[in-house]
Amino acid sequence: MQKNDLVTVAIEDIGVGGEGIGKVDGYTLFIKDAIIGDVVEAKIMKEIPLPMPLSVILSPSHTRKAVPAVQTMPMVA
Repeated sequence: MQKNDLVTVAIEDIGVGGEGIGKVDGYTLFIKDAIIGDVVEAKIMKEIPLPMPLSVILSPSHTRKAVPAVQTMPMVA
């Protein structure tokens, strides 16, 4: 794996900072905003083990919940 490669990762654990943890080709990867059970696509940002941003959720975990839309209400004076 090299910088800027896109990889598919199955998230198997959660780190102490809340990042999803998965393995690809013997490397342990830390993925922000991923949860156990997700299968995600992520971009390799650096060769050191820092959390990398989630690109796409390919297969969401059964425990993942949709975020409800925020409804704004008009201000009343």
